[in-house]
Amino acid sequence: MNLNDFGLIVKALRKNSFDENGNRWTRETLSRAVHLTEDQLGRLERGDRTYLDNQTLMHLADSFNLTTLERKEFFYAALGLKDEELFNQESPKTQLANLLEIMEKLLVPAFLSDVYKDIVLANKAIMDLYQLPSARLNSFKKTSAGFNQLFLIYSPKSGLRDIIGSRWQEAAFMTLLEFRRSSLRYRHTNYFQYLLNTLLKLKDFELDWYSNLSIADSPDLTYERFEYGHPFFGPLAYNATETTINTMQGDLTLVLYNPANPDTAAVFEELIKCGGKKILQLSAWPDKYNR
Repeated sequence: MNLNDFGLIVKALRKNSFDENGNRWTRETLSRAVHLTEDQLGRLERGDRTYLDNQTLMHLADSFNLTTLERKEFFYAALGLKDEELFNQESPKTQLANLLEIMEKLLVPAFLSDVYKDIVLANKAIMDLYQLPSARLNSFKKTSAGFNQLFLIYSPKSGLRDIIGSRWQEAAFMTLLEFRRSSLRYRHTNYFQYLLNTLLKLKDFELDWYSNLSIADSPDLTYERFEYGHPFFGPLAYNATETTINTMQGDLTLVLYNPANPDTAAVFEELIKCGGKKILQLSAWPDKYNR
């Protein structure tokens, strides 16, 4: 990521953040808050400012109310390093093919998501766990952001609230925190703006997105414990664990649902036996497109 892209990120954050009085930042008000002149802030947003001191970066992070996880991505972006410079690995196409092969051998519900939290690959076991039959999946294909994790959690159309029950709010909060972290270095892209505008049509998402999450404790998002009464499979207990795969087109996240008791293990085993190993590609990657 070069400084021009970082400047665009700062501009995007400014336009989508609010000051302590609830007003959107303007270049004039933000420049005063971070102790820069309007011209200096303008140069930063245009990528013309080659030196970024730590104090300015801290002031910007504070002004944007970034969470702890977002701050890490923000400071990383300020270094001006591109993913393709850091990760000289296989082509994205080859990596995706390798991941598909790995997922075909898994014996638990699993899915793979990108930096926008679009679900790229998922096995049938997790689709069956969340009661998402082929007919509903086909309807999501015609829906904007239909295979995005935030859409699936927040949209009443998916039915996930009924599946997860009382744990829904916690699951939504965790996914939102991770989305804010993983997407920060891509807030300036057209696809992110398209995705955000789509998600903001969901009332609960809009309320949570504009909440000041910087005051909340940032949990460890490498795993999440689920315990709830599934309306079809009964009581379930499992740990959702994440593995990050670095690519030249941003990180991918592989999520596995590991059973935490024998009853859940038996349910997952039955899901796998009933064609659960089949892998579905739900979203395009790495190329994104707007509907």
